[in-house]
Amino acid sequence: MNKRLASINFAIARICHYMSKNKKGKVVPLKPVQLSAEKYIKTQARLLPIAECIINEDWESAGICNIVVARRHKNGNLTVGIFLVDMYCLGPKDVMYEFNLDPEEYEEWKAKLADGVACDYVLAHNIIYGAIAYAEDYGFKPHKNFDIAQYILEEDSEDIELIEIKFGLDGMPCYVPGPFDSDHKIQTVINTLNRTAGPGNYTFLGEDDDLDDFDDDDWDDDDDDDEDDDFDETQASIIELLVDGYQKISATYDERLRTDDARKAPKQPFIGLKYRLSDDPKETAYMKFDSAGEEKEYFRLLNLASVDHEYELVITGVRKAIAKYTGSAPWYMLWHSALRADGQHDESYRIAELMYNMFPDYLPAKVGYANMLIDTGEPEGVLAVFNGQPDLGYVYPERKVFNFTEAANYYACMCRYFTAVDNIDSADMYMEAIINNNLTDQFGVPVAIQELCKAKMEKLGVFTNNTTTDDD
Repeated sequence: MNKRLASINFAIARICHYMSKNKKGKVVPLKPVQLSAEKYIKTQARLLPIAECIINEDWESAGICNIVVARRHKNGNLTVGIFLVDMYCLGPKDVMYEFNLDPEEYEEWKAKLADGVACDYVLAHNIIYGAIAYAEDYGFKPHKNFDIAQYILEEDSEDIELIEIKFGLDGMPCYVPGPFDSDHKIQTVINTLNRTAGPGNYTFLGEDDDLDDFDDDDWDDDDDDDEDDDFDETQASIIELLVDGYQKISATYDERLRTDDARKAPKQPFIGLKYRLSDDPKETAYMKFDSAGEEKEYFRLLNLASVDHEYELVITGVRKAIAKYTGSAPWYMLWHSALRADGQHDESYRIAELMYNMFPDYLPAKVGYANMLIDTGEPEGVLAVFNGQPDLGYVYPERKVFNFTEAANYYACMCRYFTAVDNIDSADMYMEAIINNNLTDQFGVPVAIQELCKAKMEKLGVFTNNTTTDDD
């Protein structure tokens, strides 16, 4: 159906956004003349003229809109908001923003959103804010990225002409699950509609129309090990493409820029010689708590919510857990990772620093703080975080086993560090450790792959960096 196709088109654009940019975990170094993308958008975007607005041609019949609002900088580049708006029920269910795209990159973005036609800004504004108001009546908030992307839109005030637009289907909210909605997501929406609209006062158009109702406090444990849904398949495809791209770029880099001896060095690393990796929680100290039982179960449930991308639930739950329990180190790790995945980078940095100060010997605390230093343009401080040692076996000589996730995040961090200080040979050694141990699906790895690929491409002369300031 059109609604499903529009969601897939938007998802394709998001994949391209992830592969080409993935800069939400890395901010511009803080300098007096520079602003982060988020801060620039919040403070300056509405001062830029609107270049154009685009919408899918069948928006009135499809029930879902792909809307693009682009603003033009003085240098000709564009800052863009992309809104996937569910007009039947959920409002802006997915939102992206791109900062300071050059015109060629912008045209590539437009090509990813098929069947787009130019529209008046007032129409786009009325659809987005009308859908928000409709969705809020039934308990749904816009996608988290709207907190930033709303500043690419005009302020929602009486200055904007009001247009009458129909929302819902046949006078009622209608929920059509997206192609990447998990069972947990679907059941949560159904439960919310039962509370707000009431049974019989909404329509559900899914593959199964007889989903059992459940309370928000109930958790379904049957799917704990199920990672075969559409989103995970898409994520796996992205990672496969990234690794394939890395290997192709590396082959060219080796051929053109490395001697025979230099090519062999990353293949004979010292990394991992003093320990082994395991996914058995009994063998590692990765998730130890100060108390047992109830706390561990609550952590497990919130961790499942994080896997399901319910970051707001995770962040709220972690705060409650830290107040209720003893504030064990894993809670801060989960809090930091949820904030980072949710794009709340300033807050994630605050928690990273807090976690490192509270638990300086905890490996995720070291990795989180080191990544913060890299993100904020201070990579020279990274080695001191790890006591000047080059591998886990030297940082923690008493430990002989590390969890796969611990190792992957550490390797990725060290790869990022050596990439940042222009030591590509050492960066490759840590990347080889990631690939050889099949750790490419771990959270922190894609950023490391992309940064290393970009560094190699720059040395190959494929492209050069452009500095962006708040005068652009």
